[in-house]
Order: sequence, then C-alpha cells, then structure tokens
Amino acid sequence: MYRGEERRGAAPLDRDPPRGEEAAGGEEEPLLRGIFQIGKRSCDVVLSARQLRWSPIRPESRGGDSNMNLPYKEELVEMKDIFSVKLKRRRFVGQKKGGVLLGITVFVCLKKENKLKDSAINFNNLSEDHCHSWFSCLKEILNGFPNRPKSLKVFVNPNSHKREATHVYYEQVAPLFKLADIKTDVTVTEYEGHALSLLKECELHTFDGVVCIGGDGSTSEIAHGLLLRAQMDAGRDTDYILSPVRAPLPLGIIPAGENRRYRFI
Repeated sequence: MYRGEERRGAAPLDRDPPRGEEAAGGEEEPLLRGIFQIGKRSCDVVLSARQLRWSPIRPESRGGDSNMNLPYKEELVEMKDIFSVKLKRRRFVGQKKGGVLLGITVFVCLKKENKLKDSAINFNNLSEDHCHSWFSCLKEILNGFPNRPKSLKVFVNPNSHKREATHVYYEQVAPLFKLADIKTDVTVTEYEGHALSLLKECELHTFDGVVCIGGDGSTSEIAHGLLLRAQMDAGRDTDYILSPVRAPLPLGIIPAGENRRYRFI
C-alpha cells in the first residue's frame, strides 16, 4: 500500500535541522527522527515536511556487526495523503478522557484502482514527551496545507436510490469528517428545490466547501444553486448570463444514486 524503495543503512543525524532546510542535491532534511514500534518491529522513523518514512532496525549480530551494508526496505507515506493524526491511548471501559498513552496513529487516504481507501498506521512509543513532540510537529504540517477544509456545508438527499444516501453519509462519510476535525453543517433535504433555496440565503462565507450526498438530480440542483448564488452576490442578472461568475466554493460529490457503484472515485 505504501511506496517502498531499497536503501542501505544511513548514519544517524547529528543535529535537528531547521525547518525548510534541504540537503545537498535538493533532498529534504528531516524535521524529526526517532524510534517507534510498528506492528511487531522496532523502526527508525523519519519525518520531513513532505514524507513520513520508516524502516526496521536490524539487530547486531554476535560479532557486533549490525549488517549495515545489507539492503532493507523503507516504507513511506506522503504527508499530503495523511488526513488525520491522533494520540493513541488505552482506556478502561467507560473512560472517555485520559488513559495510558501508547503512541500515535496516522490516518491515510490513498487512491487505489479508482477508489479512495483509508487506513491507519500505529506508531507505538510509551514516552509522553516523545509522542507529544511528534504529534505537534505532524499537526503543524497538516495544518499548513492551504486547501484543506475546516468547515463544510453538507446536503443529504434521503430519497436517493433505495434511500442509501443517509446511510452512506452517517456510516461512512461523517466518521471520516470527524476524524479529520472538519466541522459540518448537515441538511437532510425534505423536498425538491430545498437545497437550492437554502443556498440562496445561507452564509456561504463561513464554509470552505459544499458536499452533496445523493444522485444526479441532487448534484445538479446544488451546482445550480452555487452558480446562482455567485451571480447574485456579484450583482449579475440571473435570467441571462453570458459569462457567469465562478462559484467561490468547491463542490464535493459523494454519489449515492442508482449508478453510484459505477461512478464512485
């Protein structure tokens, strides 16, 4: 799932480089380097502004040779593919806060065979200071991506094919939005034209995007509403538009209509 490459052992860092510094040849210098347990292996983990990389630590042989000349497989994820990071804790039944810190969980979303697949990678380390340092740095990088939404207006058409839209949103989509710390304002439409009428009046400037969960009719109505609102805000004649003003917000489409199995990407 993650891109791997064959590398030979590298010497440990002598210092923590400043942010943005690049090594000779344009290779990005690490921001943090440390040891975490991933699965059943102790791994050398390196974080830069663009990538999170790890490789298993080879134990020394009886003769003191750590086999540094033998190749090992390094795995990595691009920071742009990480949509959330959380501190991993063990809690007792009924405990909602606190708990024993176990490490960090990184949530990744990758496109595979025209589908988006999310997964979680656990980086285990019992040190509070170590984990909090890494967590803060990871969050800072993720918050630095300029196009990531913080707040979304969501429209759900409950009457889409076999009434699947509501189930698709609350069971599959909403948990991911919560995981990514995205605030949502959800409207379950009650009649045809409901979304259009709301888009004419709601305070769109408070959102970073609009999401539609439904079929072709819902998508068309919301796209129409966004374009119509853009013309209204620009003072354009909405009855005859030769060159329409671009809608200020992006539209995300999560198909839940009759043909969603063939259109979901």
